[in-house]
Amino acid sequence: MGVQLMVLKLTKVRSKVRCFLLVLSLGVVFSACSTGSEIRSGLLPGSGAPLSVLVLPFSNLTTTPDAGKAVTTTLTSELLRRQDLRVVPASSMPVPIPEGVSAINIPASLRDRLKSMGIDSLLSGSVMEYAYRSELESEPVVGINWVMTDLRTGQVLWSVALSGVGSCFFGCSQTLTSLSGKLIHNEVDRFVAR
Repeated sequence: MGVQLMVLKLTKVRSKVRCFLLVLSLGVVFSACSTGSEIRSGLLPGSGAPLSVLVLPFSNLTTTPDAGKAVTTTLTSELLRRQDLRVVPASSMPVPIPEGVSAINIPASLRDRLKSMGIDSLLSGSVMEYAYRSELESEPVVGINWVMTDLRTGQVLWSVALSGVGSCFFGCSQTLTSLSGKLIHNEVDRFVAR
């Protein structure tokens, strides 16, 4: 009788342990769907007219070819949808922007020239991570930062560092483009919110 009671108690303990492990495993699976971190500042200044923004090509600090171009295109597309912003791509400028110029180190002569052309702010950034991380399966990993300054005052209007890791549970359905697009969309939504 004593042995049967011990076997019964041991079976109950094993059942509870299995249940706990199952719940723990499901928690890990569902929490790892898409993770990200953000460091951000600023909100769109309120004014009657749309703020004109010159978007410079993003620097590519990764080993992935054209990561800077991909993120610049994604961010520009997202900004173009906003009525509070008027996007000016660097490629449309009649004045060439020297290499190495960014929103925080713009020469005074160039700043004055851009202001005279009706540009209110300058946005520049870099892509620090843009690749598929391989462990059991490939997961997209993205790291982006950008700064936007007011050309009149030199004040930083918007500063952000975004990073995210996509999920490969239940098959890899997220791409680098969709992960970076999601991060950018969420941050632009936050910035233009009033």
